[in-house]
Amino acid sequence: MADILLSNDDLTIFGGPETVSLDLDIGPQGDRGSIIVGVLGDPRDTSVASTIVQETQALDIAIDYSPYSTTYKTVFQKVSTGGGLQWTPLLTLKTNYYSSVKDVTAVNGILTIPPINLSEIADEINLTSANFSIQYSVSSPTGGPVSTSLVVNDVIDSPIRALPLQIKGVEYIDNAWQPMAGPKRVHLFITVV
Repeated sequence: MADILLSNDDLTIFGGPETVSLDLDIGPQGDRGSIIVGVLGDPRDTSVASTIVQETQALDIAIDYSPYSTTYKTVFQKVSTGGGLQWTPLLTLKTNYYSSVKDVTAVNGILTIPPINLSEIADEINLTSANFSIQYSVSSPTGGPVSTSLVVNDVIDSPIRALPLQIKGVEYIDNAWQPMAGPKRVHLFITVV
């Protein structure tokens, strides 16, 4: 209780207590919160699950970050399914588009783009080269005009499922059109259609 230090009809001044006692108790230890782990593959696979060093519990999250996995960029959550806890796919972080800048060298008028891993673009495994809309531009350090055409080859399956691309073209140098040669920068934007 506060003490009255001064009092009249218009004003009352209170003083605080001489001592304040505050007892703190951290209480009992509670359950830990959810954790997020990165895994190289599908965590439902026992060999992948064995690589998780933390003890997992319900509502923990695992994200597959292996570009060679069929569940690449999939977020899993550990949930109860009646028979115990299991990793269940929750969502995918794939965006159905791919954007990149590639520095490549033209040889005899052809730019060969390194094959683009399809698991970075979409979950659908039956995609063919016809399922992609590809926009590109080619820049050259010479700064002259470049005329190109894109060759979209069939999807390859070894060592990864990938989309191989080639760009054929000519460039205007020294008042003449000639096959592209030397270093070029290719800007790619690929979407699934």
